[in-house]
Amino acid sequence: MKIDPKKGYERPEVDPPGGIVEVLSRWEDSGGQWRILKMSEQWVTAGLFSCAGDEMSRVTSERTTTLAHYLAGRTSSHD
Repeated sequence: MKIDPKKGYERPEVDPPGGIVEVLSRWEDSGGQWRILKMSEQWVTAGLFSCAGDEMSRVTSERTTTLAHYLAGRTSSHD
């Protein structure tokens, strides 16, 4: 998450560099876990969790065809 200096609290990153699919796959390859926290017809927010289960960050992205293929109905890295 990024700190919003004007508001003083963390906010989710939107459209991370490389896209959310790259972020999720790199996170999982590194031993972390991800879980879909919120999904609408247009947007997906995923939580990135440590191997101990602590939420480390969140990423939000538009629901794209690439993301839909990557998720293939999964809602977490455990599915």
